[in-house]
Amino acid sequence: MTEEEREQEKVEIFEKFGPSIAEVLRRAREARESKQKKSEGEKVGTEPSSSNTPASAKTGGEEAGTSLSPPSSPSRPRSERTRSLTSVLRSSSPSPTSSSSTRPPSRSGRKIRFADVTLSDIHVYESAPPSPRKKALALPPPSASDDQVVSLGTWKPPAQFRSPVVPLAASLEAESEASQEVAGKVGALEEGTPEDIRRRFFPTAPANDPSLEWMRGTGTAEREPETESSTPTIRFDLTGTPIPAHLSNSLPTHLGLHHHAEGSHAGYTLEDIFLLSRSTVPAQRASMLGVLAKIAHKLARTSVDKKKGIPELVGQEIALRKRLLAAGAEAIGERASVGARAVELLWECTSQWDEDLKSVDGVETKDLDRGEALSSLPLDYLLPQIANALSVAELPHESLLQLLAVLHRLAQHSNSIATEIVKTKNLIPSIFQRFLLTPIPPTDDSPFPNPLALKFLCLLAASSRENASALVDPADSLLRFVITLPTSSPYPLPLATQLLSETLIFYATLASYGFYAHVTTTAQEYFLQISKYIRSADCQSSQLRGAWLRALEAWTVCARDPHRTTPSHEVLWSQVVGWGWAEDMLELRTQLNTSDEETWARLWSALAAFLEGAKVNGVRGGEEERALVLGALKDDFAFGTQKQVVELALKWAREALGKLSAGMRQGILASDVPSLRDVDRHAGTLASAMRLFLSCFSESPGDTLIAPPFNLPFGDLSSVCAVITTHPLWTSLYTSQSIPYGHLLCRPLSTLLASYLQLSRKIPGTSPDFWMAQGFAILCRLFPGDEAVGERTVVDIAETITADFLRARGWSVPEDIWEKGGMDVIVPFLTQSLRAKGEQVIGPTWSTPQSIATATTQRLPPLSSLQPNDQRDYPLPLTKDWMFCPLDHLLKSGESEVFKNLPDSWNASEAEVVRATLLFVRVSQEVLRYHRLNDFLMSREEVAFGCMKVFMLEHGQQQDDSSEEVFRDTIVGRLMTELLAPFSASASAKTLKTPPPSIHTSDSIDVVAKRFLGNAVPFYQWYTDFVGLYDAISFAHPLFARLLLPPLSMRYPADYRKYLWADFNHVLRTIRTAPEDVVTGSIAEYLWPVETDAEVVGAYLRALVKGSLEGFVRLVAVHHIACNIWPDLGSVGEERTKKLLKAVLVQGGLEAIRDVVLYRQNREGTVVLPPACFEQPGKWRAQRLDFAGKSGEDVRERLTNLLEGKAN
Repeated sequence: MTEEEREQEKVEIFEKFGPSIAEVLRRAREARESKQKKSEGEKVGTEPSSSNTPASAKTGGEEAGTSLSPPSSPSRPRSERTRSLTSVLRSSSPSPTSSSSTRPPSRSGRKIRFADVTLSDIHVYESAPPSPRKKALALPPPSASDDQVVSLGTWKPPAQFRSPVVPLAASLEAESEASQEVAGKVGALEEGTPEDIRRRFFPTAPANDPSLEWMRGTGTAEREPETESSTPTIRFDLTGTPIPAHLSNSLPTHLGLHHHAEGSHAGYTLEDIFLLSRSTVPAQRASMLGVLAKIAHKLARTSVDKKKGIPELVGQEIALRKRLLAAGAEAIGERASVGARAVELLWECTSQWDEDLKSVDGVETKDLDRGEALSSLPLDYLLPQIANALSVAELPHESLLQLLAVLHRLAQHSNSIATEIVKTKNLIPSIFQRFLLTPIPPTDDSPFPNPLALKFLCLLAASSRENASALVDPADSLLRFVITLPTSSPYPLPLATQLLSETLIFYATLASYGFYAHVTTTAQEYFLQISKYIRSADCQSSQLRGAWLRALEAWTVCARDPHRTTPSHEVLWSQVVGWGWAEDMLELRTQLNTSDEETWARLWSALAAFLEGAKVNGVRGGEEERALVLGALKDDFAFGTQKQVVELALKWAREALGKLSAGMRQGILASDVPSLRDVDRHAGTLASAMRLFLSCFSESPGDTLIAPPFNLPFGDLSSVCAVITTHPLWTSLYTSQSIPYGHLLCRPLSTLLASYLQLSRKIPGTSPDFWMAQGFAILCRLFPGDEAVGERTVVDIAETITADFLRARGWSVPEDIWEKGGMDVIVPFLTQSLRAKGEQVIGPTWSTPQSIATATTQRLPPLSSLQPNDQRDYPLPLTKDWMFCPLDHLLKSGESEVFKNLPDSWNASEAEVVRATLLFVRVSQEVLRYHRLNDFLMSREEVAFGCMKVFMLEHGQQQDDSSEEVFRDTIVGRLMTELLAPFSASASAKTLKTPPPSIHTSDSIDVVAKRFLGNAVPFYQWYTDFVGLYDAISFAHPLFARLLLPPLSMRYPADYRKYLWADFNHVLRTIRTAPEDVVTGSIAEYLWPVETDAEVVGAYLRALVKGSLEGFVRLVAVHHIACNIWPDLGSVGEERTKKLLKAVLVQGGLEAIRDVVLYRQNREGTVVLPPACFEQPGKWRAQRLDFAGKSGEDVRERLTNLLEGKAN
C-alpha cells in the first residue's frame, strides 16, 4: 500500500473505533505477547486473511476483535475459519453470566475485564426523551487468541436482502461517504431533538413514521418549556418534592422520573403514584409507597401552616390523608420492602401527622381527626396485620418501632379504639415480647427494652377499666425492671431509670382502678430497695422520684378503704404504716431543693393521701400521723425550702398568666401551650400544698381554723386564684381557633380552684356570702372527673342558704319556703345534675376510695362533647344557668333518674320545687353581683328561658282548676319578676341607645335553649308550643306575655314574627306590655333594621287597623309600617309605599292613621318612646306632605290638616 492509502486507512479506523484505538491495540498486543510466553511452545491457530483485505485493515480488525473479546483460558487447537463479510454480522455467543449459556464449565474460571471509560466517553443530553431501544450490533470475528470458539455456521441473509458481493475496500469507502453525508445532515440539527434521534438511530425511517411518534411526546414537533398555568397537575420526584411545571418537560430521563404514561413529563402525579403503589412488581410498589410517605410528611406540615410543606395542595389535606392511610393499610400485610414502606406511610399519616400530640395522653383526641381519617381505618383488618407483623418480626426493627407509634396514636384517638387494640388477638403479647421481654443480659443483636412500649401500656390502661383489667395478668412480667436497681441493671443507667419509672407509673395507673395493689406485698423487698435508692444521693432522676411518689400515693388510697380494691383487701392500712412509707417520703425532703418543684408537688400530694387515710384508719383520727408530718414540715414552710417553693410557684404563675392574657385573642393557640404548661406546673404545686394543708387537721365542713397547721400565703393564693377564675382562657377554650386538647391543659387549674374553695371556707374572715359567690364561680370551672367536688360544694351552698342567712342580709323571703324544707327540697336534683348521664365515669386528678371503685376511664372526653351550648352527657363544666336544673327534671320527669332515687322522706309538690329553685337562682345572682363576679351572672336570654320553663310545666297537663297552675303561685310570680327586673328596659338607660349593637356579647335565646332541647327539638317548635300555651291558659297573664316578646326582635328570623303576628294575631290584643317592661338589652333591636318581609308587614298592618294594640306591640307595628312608607324613615320602592299608605288611609281608623303619619324615630342616639315619638316637630312634616301628594290629591288633602295642624 502506498503511504496515502495507509493514512486513509488510519482515518477510517479512527472514525470507526474512535481516537483511543491505538491505545487499545497496544494493550491488546501486550496481552497477546504475555500469553504467548506463558504458553511455552503451545501452538495458537491463526486465521488466514483474505487476499482482498489490506494487511493493515486485517491487523486492526484482529487486534480490535481481540480487545473486544473476554480474556480466555489457555487455548486448545481449533478449526480454522474463513473471515468474510458475513462473519462480521454473526451474533456473538451467550455471555458466561447468562442463564442460557451453554459454554463448557472450563470457562467458568475466566476473569471479566472492563474497558477504561473516561469522562469524554460519556455524554448526557440536557433534555432527552426516553432512549430508543438499541439495535443489536454484530461483534468482530474471533481473533487468534480466542480459544474454544464453536462456530454457529455462516449467516445467510434472506433473498430480499442479498446483493452482489462488493469488495471490502469499496464497501468501506461507500460507508464512509454515506457516514459523512449523514453526519453532515445530523450535525445541522439540534442535538437531542426527535429529528436528530431519528436520523441517528433510524436513518431509513420516513420523517413522519407513526411508529416513531412516541419520540415527540404529546406536544408539537417543536418543544417549548411549559409554564405553571399550562400544566396544572402537580408532579413529584422520588423524594416527594413537587417539580415546578417549567422544569417538568426539561429534566433528563436518567433521573427515573419518566416511567409513566406521559413520558415527556418528568415526575409522577398523585394518581400515578397511587396507581403504582398497587403495582404487582414489589420494587416498584415499595418505591411508590416510599414516595407517598414523603408526600404525607410534607402534607402534614401543610395542614399546620399553609405556607409550608406542599402549598399547592392546601385544602386537600383531609381527603389525601384518607387515601394515604388506605394505601398504607392495604399494603401492611406485605413482606420485605413493601411492608416496610407501608408501615412508614401509616406512621407518617398517624404518629407524625400530629407530632405535637405525642405527650398528650390524658384526653381523647377525636377532635383532631378532621374528616374522620383515622376513624375510617378498617381496624378489624389492620390490627390483626399489625399483630402478625410484630409476632413474626420480619420487618426491620425501625419499622416495628413505627408500628408501635402507630398503635399509640390510634389509642390516643379514642377509648373505643384502645379497647379494640387490647382485644386484638396476640397484639398485646407481641408488644410485650418484642419491646419489653428482651433477653437478659442483652446480646449483641438483640434490642434494648423500649420505654415507649410502657407508655403505650399506660395509655391503654388509662383509657378504660376494662383495658386495665386485661393488662393485670401480664403486669407481673414487668417486675424484671423492678427487681434490679438502675445502678445494677444490665442496661445503661438512663435507660434502666426510665424503664423503672414507666413501670411504676403503669402500676399507679392500674391502682387508680383498684387493680394490682397486691404487688406491694409480693415485691415488698424490691420496693424497699427502690425506696432506699431513691432517698440516697445516688438517685439524681426527678422522673424516678416522681414516679415512685405517684405509685405510693395510689397504693395509699387503695389501702385507705381496702373494700374498694379489686379484689378486695389487696393492700391494708396496717401494711402501709408498717412499711414506713410516710417516714421514707419525709426523708426524701433532704435530697430536694427549690428547683425540684414537680417533685415537691408529688411529695405533698402523697403525704396528703397518707394523712387523709390516717383520719379514717388511724387512732384518734390520725392524730399521731399528723404530729409526725407537721413536726417535719411546719418549720420548713415557715422559713425553709418549702416556703421558697410556694413563693416561687406563685410568682411564676402570675408571670405565665400575664403572658397568656397578653397573647390570647380568639382562642388558645399552639403558641400559647408553653405558657399554659408553665401555669399548669405551678398550679399543681400550689394545689398540692393546699391539699396537704387541709389534710393536716381534723375538719368539719362548717368549722374555721383557729391555728393553721403551717404557714401558707393565703392572700397571694387568693389573688392568684381570682385571676385564674376570671381569666379569658376559659371562654377562649371553646372557640373554633383553639387547640382541641386545651381542656386537658386547664385541668390542673380547675384542681387548684377546687382546692382553694375548700381552703377559703376555713380561712378566718371569709363571709358565707363571699364563699358562696366563690363557689358559684368555681363550679363553672370544673371539668369531668370533678363531680365529687361539685356535689360537695353544691350541698354546702344549699345548706348555707337559710332563713337566718337571708334575714341577716335584709332579704325578705316568705316563710312558706322554709316551712316546706327550704333548699333541701332541691338538693337531690342539684346533685344528680352534676353526674354524667352515660356509663362513662371519669376519674379525678387525685384518686379517692370512691373513684377507684367507680371510675371507668382516667381520660377526659374530647372537647367537642363539652361545648356549653349543646345537650351533653357530661354536665361539667357547668353553664351559668345550671341552677335551673330542677326545672329540667320536672319537665322530663318521666325519664329523670332523680325521681327513681328520691329518699323516702322527700315529699314536695311541684310548686314547692319551683319556689326553692327560683330562690336558689336569685340568691346566686345576688351574691355574684354583690361581689362583682359579673362574668358568672346569667345573661338575659338564660334567665328568660329559665322562666319560660316555669310556664311550660303546664304544657300537656290536664287541670280543671287554673289555681293549680304553678306560674299563678304568688311566690313563684314574685321570684320570676325579681329575676327579670335587672333585664327589663327600665333597668338601664343603655336600652334606649340606637342603633342596636351589631355584636352581641351573650348567646341568643335559641342557642341557650339547645342546652335543654338538644338538636332534635328546635327552639322554634318550643316557641310555637309556648305561644299556643299562652293562647290556651294565660288569660292575659302579664309575665307570660312579656316572655312572648324576646324572639320577636329583629335579631331573630322572621318566622317567629310571622307566627305570632300572622298566625296568632288574635292574642296580640292581650299583650299589654309597656316598653319599659320589655325584657331586652336594647329597644332598638325591635325597631332596626326595618322589616322587609311583606307577610310580616301585612300582619303589622292588619293588627294595627283591625285590632286594639296597646303598649310595646303597638309601637313596633307603627314603627315598621311608617318606615315602609315615609322616605325620611328609609322607605324604598315608591309604588309599594304608595299602596301601603293608601291601605292605611282606607282601612285604618283615625288613631291608627294619626300614629303612622306623625310617627318619627331617631336612627342614631336615643330611641323616642310614645307619646313623644308622635309629637316631634321638623321639616320632615312638609316632606311627608309632598310625598302624600305623589300618591294623589285626595291623599294630600286628608293628611294636610293632620301634618300642618301639628306643625303650627
